[in-house]
Amino acid sequence: MSRFKPKKRKRKAGRGIRYLLLGALLCAAVLAVLIKLDIISPSLILKRPAAADAGTTVRFIDVGQGDCTLAVSEGKALLIDSGETDERDRVIAYIKSLGLKRLECIVVTHPHSDHMGEMADIIDSLEVGRIIMPEIPREKITAGYSYDRLLKAADRKNVPVEAAESGSFTVGELEVGLFVPLAQTDDLNDCSVITKLTHGSNSFLIMADCGSAEEQELLQSGFDLKSDVLRVGHHGSSSSSSEQFLEAVRPAYAVISCGAGNDYGHPSEKALKRLKAFARETYITRDSGTVTFVSDGGGITVICEK
Repeated sequence: MSRFKPKKRKRKAGRGIRYLLLGALLCAAVLAVLIKLDIISPSLILKRPAAADAGTTVRFIDVGQGDCTLAVSEGKALLIDSGETDERDRVIAYIKSLGLKRLECIVVTHPHSDHMGEMADIIDSLEVGRIIMPEIPREKITAGYSYDRLLKAADRKNVPVEAAESGSFTVGELEVGLFVPLAQTDDLNDCSVITKLTHGSNSFLIMADCGSAEEQELLQSGFDLKSDVLRVGHHGSSSSSSEQFLEAVRPAYAVISCGAGNDYGHPSEKALKRLKAFARETYITRDSGTVTFVSDGGGITVICEK
């Protein structure tokens, strides 16, 4: 006696596709919400090439109202400033997302927390070859907490801390030139270490919080200011980037690092107007996110995060 076998219902091919599309749309919606709420950064979603495969790059990392520059050449990395302390460790996550585990050198331009607040955590999280920072009397340092944390982290990891001196050294194919002002003023902004990066015929001038007094010293020092890319001094404040200074630099590109709705009015309209007369393009991290310059030694490619 034969057993009755119920017919199997054939699944409609379209149903599976619809489920896949619905799942993809749901994932995209969740991702959009996370980005909107600033829980994750879109830069961490996009696949980046490993730093060793990306040529020579200079990245002006968006840290809000602060400064942070990461330069990588031949897989070797130099970090200039770190931005303010950040519970979410954005700079550390960014560096690690590039496949980097070691910083050959860290330059702390001056002891203000919006430039070195995150340094202690960075030193604890990565291998660091050495730290260069200006020699400033402890009683003049207002960001004492961040400064002391940095020194303790360096001591804990046995990282040598060197007093900044005018001169140059190399990181990969990058020549790193430093200018250290002779005058020690009460204004720590004008004690900033100035950094110039050179790769072939391309150059990048990083001005930290340099103001008008230090600009004048730079102009009189004979330091080679001519650069293709200018990291604008003091977040684009009106007291920086004088016409005489910009005439000496003559940048093709300018980058201003500042946060949205900051209390300082950065960047100032006066500084933007002066920059417009010289630079072909001015990028503001507040609007463009992290700005990356890729150099082949002859030409420059610009990539904005936003």
